[in-house]
Amino acid sequence: MAWSSLRAFRQADWVLLVATAILLIFGLVVLASVTVAKSPPDWHTFSRQLIFAAIGMGVYVLAVVVDYRTLRGFSTLAYVAAALLLVGVLFFGTTIRNTTGWFVVAGVSFQPVEFAKVLWIVAFSAYLARYARAFDQWRHLAISGAFALGLVVLILRQPDLGSAVVVGGIYLGLLLTANVRPRQLVILLGILAVASVLSYAFLLQSYQKDRISVLLDPGKDPLGSGYNVTQAIIAVGSGQFFGRGFGQGTQSQLNFLPEQQTDFIFAVLAEEFGFVGVLVLLTSFGVVLVRTVRIGRQSRDDFGAFLSAGFGIGISIQLLINVGMNMGLLPVTGIPLPLVSAGGSSVIASMAALGLVQSVAIRRRALG
Repeated sequence: MAWSSLRAFRQADWVLLVATAILLIFGLVVLASVTVAKSPPDWHTFSRQLIFAAIGMGVYVLAVVVDYRTLRGFSTLAYVAAALLLVGVLFFGTTIRNTTGWFVVAGVSFQPVEFAKVLWIVAFSAYLARYARAFDQWRHLAISGAFALGLVVLILRQPDLGSAVVVGGIYLGLLLTANVRPRQLVILLGILAVASVLSYAFLLQSYQKDRISVLLDPGKDPLGSGYNVTQAIIAVGSGQFFGRGFGQGTQSQLNFLPEQQTDFIFAVLAEEFGFVGVLVLLTSFGVVLVRTVRIGRQSRDDFGAFLSAGFGIGISIQLLINVGMNMGLLPVTGIPLPLVSAGGSSVIASMAALGLVQSVAIRRRALG
C-alpha cells in the first residue's frame, strides 16, 4: 500500500513527535550554551549538530513513510549488515579515545555501532515474531543468545563496554516480552554473570577496569580516572533548582568538566538549567518510553510490537547509563544521551528508530 507523507503524518502519534522534538531542541540549546561563553565562540560542533539534526529529521520522515512490515523480510540481511559493520570497523576504523569505533570518510566520522543497534532490534524482533510462542524451548533461547553474543563480543573488541551493555540489555528486555519461562531467565542471568566476570578478566582494557574501580571508590584517583565523574557530580549538584542560567555554568564554561558536548552533556544541562531543566528532560524521555510501549501493545502484529518495545528499551538503557555515569552511580562508558549529546551517528540512528515506531503507530491506526 502506498502512503503519502501527508497522510502518514495525519495518523502519527503527535505526543511522541512533540517529545522527540523537545529532546532534539534541548540538545541544541545546551550545545549553544557550551559554545556561546567561549572566547571566541567556536560554533563548529553546534553547526555540525544542526546539520545532523536536519538529516535525522529527513531519516525520520523516510522511516515514517516506509511500511515497517517490509523490514521483516530483510531481518537476516539486517543482522549480517550489523555484524559486517562491527567487523569492518575493527579492521578499517579509526581509533578515538582508545576505542576503534569510527569510520572517517572525507573528514566526516560516524560510529557504526549506533546503526548496528537499530539493525539488531530489527533482526531480533523478526526472530521473536516468528518464534515467540515457542521461546519456552531452549533451542530458540540458545540460537538468539548466540546471535546477541556475537555482536556483544565484536563490540567489546573495539572496546566499547557501554554499547555492548546496550545490545545485551535490549536482548534481555525483549526476552521479557516473549514467552520465556522464569527458570530460563534465571539460568540466563547466571550465564550472563559468568560472562561478565570473564569479560572483565579478558576483554576489558585497563582504563575500563579503572573506571569500575573508581565507581566503587570515588576518592581513589580524583585527579586521574576519577576526575571526570567528580566534576560531573559537582556540576549536577551546583545547578540546584533553577540552574545558573544559559551559558553561566562554571564547571562547563571554565572547562573543569570534560567531554561537555557528548558524555557529560547531562551535567551541563543540570548545572545551567537546574532541577527544572532536568525534570523537563526526563519527562520528555518518559513520554517517549510510555508512547513506544503503548504503540507496541496496540500493534496489529507481533513484529510491530517487538520493534516498538525494542527501540523503547534501547533508548531507556542509554538514558539510564548516561545519567547514571553523570551522577557517579555507574562507570563511565562513553554512551551518549540519545537525541541530546553531540554526535551525528547517535542522533540519526535514534531518529530512524523513533520514525519506525511512528510507522507502527500509523499502520495500527489506519488498520483499526
